[in-house]
Amino acid sequence: MRIGKIGLLSGVALSMCILVPQIHAQEAPKSYDLPEQDLGDALRAIARMSDYQLVADGRSLKGRRAPPLAGAYTLEDAVAALLAPSGLTADIRERTITLRGREAPSREAVTSATDIELSVTGSRIRGAKPTSPVISASREKIVELGHSDLGSFARSIPQNYNGGQNPGVVSARQNGSENVTSSSALNLRGLGADATLTLLNGHRLAYDAVSQGIDISAIPLAAVERVEIVADGASALYGSDAVGGVANIILRRDFDGLETSARIGGATDGGAFQQQYSGVTGRRWKSGGIMIAADFAKATDVSAGQRSYTHGAVNPEMTIFPSNKQLSAVVAGHQSLGDVMEFGLDAHYIRRKSSFSLPNGSGTNIQSGAIASPDVESWSISPSLTFHLPTDWEMTARFTRAISDSGVKAEVFSGNSRLFVNDVRYKNDLWSAEFSSEGPLISLPGGEARVALGAGLRANGLDGSIFRTTSAATFAIQNYTDSQTALFAYGEMFLPLIAGANALPLIHALQITGALRYERYDKMGSLATPKLGIAYQPIADLTLKAAWGKSFKAPTLSQLNIAPQATMYASSRYLPAPPTNENVLQIDGSRKALEAEKARTLTFTVQLEPSSIAGLKLEASFFDVRYKNRVTYPIASSSQAFRNEYADLIILNPTLDQVLAATASLPLGVQNLSGTAYDPANLAAIVYTGYQNVARQHIQGVDSSVAYAFFSGSSDFKLEANASYLKSDQQLSAGQPVFEQAGTIFRPPHWRGSANASWKRGEISIAIAYNYLGGTKDSRTSTTYRVKAFHSADATIGWKPQGSGLWAGWSFLLASQNILNRKPSLIRTTSVALPNYDATNYPAIGRTISLTLSKAW
Repeated sequence: MRIGKIGLLSGVALSMCILVPQIHAQEAPKSYDLPEQDLGDALRAIARMSDYQLVADGRSLKGRRAPPLAGAYTLEDAVAALLAPSGLTADIRERTITLRGREAPSREAVTSATDIELSVTGSRIRGAKPTSPVISASREKIVELGHSDLGSFARSIPQNYNGGQNPGVVSARQNGSENVTSSSALNLRGLGADATLTLLNGHRLAYDAVSQGIDISAIPLAAVERVEIVADGASALYGSDAVGGVANIILRRDFDGLETSARIGGATDGGAFQQQYSGVTGRRWKSGGIMIAADFAKATDVSAGQRSYTHGAVNPEMTIFPSNKQLSAVVAGHQSLGDVMEFGLDAHYIRRKSSFSLPNGSGTNIQSGAIASPDVESWSISPSLTFHLPTDWEMTARFTRAISDSGVKAEVFSGNSRLFVNDVRYKNDLWSAEFSSEGPLISLPGGEARVALGAGLRANGLDGSIFRTTSAATFAIQNYTDSQTALFAYGEMFLPLIAGANALPLIHALQITGALRYERYDKMGSLATPKLGIAYQPIADLTLKAAWGKSFKAPTLSQLNIAPQATMYASSRYLPAPPTNENVLQIDGSRKALEAEKARTLTFTVQLEPSSIAGLKLEASFFDVRYKNRVTYPIASSSQAFRNEYADLIILNPTLDQVLAATASLPLGVQNLSGTAYDPANLAAIVYTGYQNVARQHIQGVDSSVAYAFFSGSSDFKLEANASYLKSDQQLSAGQPVFEQAGTIFRPPHWRGSANASWKRGEISIAIAYNYLGGTKDSRTSTTYRVKAFHSADATIGWKPQGSGLWAGWSFLLASQNILNRKPSLIRTTSVALPNYDATNYPAIGRTISLTLSKAW
């Protein structure tokens, strides 16, 4: 561990703690002119105008209306006037409005509340509801479902594909999937971890390793308030990478007190023994607050020899889930500097070590293959200064500095002896400065027209190197330093045309949003991406939304700099096999200059919240993405290279001149793993498997969800179900056939869904969940096989003693994931070095059981 980074976080925390709290004068009356409207919307409006937070149970506000409010009122009088018809009351203190309904919020709910809709992911305008669907999960919900970290939660989301950068991916490359650092990255719609943008409190982080994904597991769950995900193109708001969508990890704004927890668990079939210890502390004062959270987690690996379905078919030493040891910490705070300015800051640090084995042979130890030991250290710091200006305008200046330093030591064995050692390092860094403002323009019949404007500079850098050490020497396979800088500017407008008192028959509300972002890169020119949205309510209970936009993703620095490498394999490695039995020369690396990927996205959403059934919400969305110039591995798994759709990437029966031309500029020459002598004049084929701008992909599907929360007697029930259908295809080049993607092996399945139910009464809570991962087709040979769907169930039982005494402040949670111990469906393989199941889709750990003890001091 590097003391410098820990010292940095400690200094940040100390500086926040010693800031002198500002004493505010009593609130002066403000002028209000609010029409009759939804009670929640009215309370949010006055909370925003006074820079207060709102803590309320949404069920107590459901279906309630607020009367018109016009004139000068103190905040207390304004809240009382709005609540008068409802019978609800409010407690106003420490810049928080806490509604008192059927059940008062807990201390934790009050002290950890975030600003009420100051910004919802999918819009930069305070209080605006995005026209793209938003998936939101609170920390309490994530824990209730049995997840102990954000990586596990991400892999449970129906709109997410578990291939890409995730620790459960075994093969070195299946559709671009790989486990480099045992991190977890979101991969919405299966478009790639590099096509999903992940933010922390609305700002970017440094990329992880080579994939340009963001490690969502780097943030301790104890520090999280909620996670919001927009599975729709969002480059018009956030810039590059937001093609599949954008996720925002929102930290707890404040915390009062100290809470610690310890968790222990493991897999009932062996391995994955987990220990986790976390703590969160903080203090809230009248003009600010601070929250500090830390987490230490440790887990043993799962090897193929520990599972019945891999035993005998796969080398028993193969790691199917890596061991890891991780320390992470987060600091977040804010402090008012007088009546106009507020200083904010968040910072994070993580150090993780892991290891895994990938044998090529069938021996009981690593006679041939690799042992990899990743070591990752990353951190970020993001201070901001916000000015609260007259007439409800805000201006914010934010600076972000972040680094992710990933190293992997890979020992490669052949013939029962160590052949060489690769020392791999990818150091990503990020500098970003952004200035933004948001506020009202004019009053429209449906409310205030608001606008958000911003501009800034972002610079990403990457130091990439692979040094190989043999018995004779150490030399560089690749060694480069590169950077990419982007200037950007954006604007967003929110127009509430009809709402509240001016509603018309069959037009209860109508709002239009528009956004435009311009980015100029030093390497690939300029791009402008627009987005338009409309939300229409024919009646109060029904909302119809549509959103259209363009998004893009710049090529990653690793894609631009990857060195070509050639490996010769035996023809038996491929399924289907090449036309002749000679060896195959496989060449990785970029063949041509890479361009920006571009996409057009379209979504239609229907949302129903019947006022006659409080707590019920139904939503369905259709999405369509047309994605061109994709930079990806066009071959899903290199062993499938001789399928018909990859004909453009293969030279059959190459001449000697073609082989010499293909290998002339390779820094390492040809690595021979065929088991026979290298003969460039006697090859079955040359296969190009490296990055290319694929001509196009077409992705479309439907997301649906239903949620129902209600009280019955003294019990609290919550029911929820989510399903996602995905259809996608790919065309390598114009004039070539179109091939199915989703629903095929090593790609996302067509169907994925989940359902959960929870019950809480007094001290006891129970939650159960059902997870469904649809089957896929295995068409790697002339005969197509079905890979069966994966079903699993999870359950948690919680006990939180109430009152005082010995057990005061304690809580206990017993959790089991995959409680029925379901196994992944087996697939055909051509080697004991390849997993005999689809590791990009289906989990192989089996049943896990854990116990968590928590104490609020």
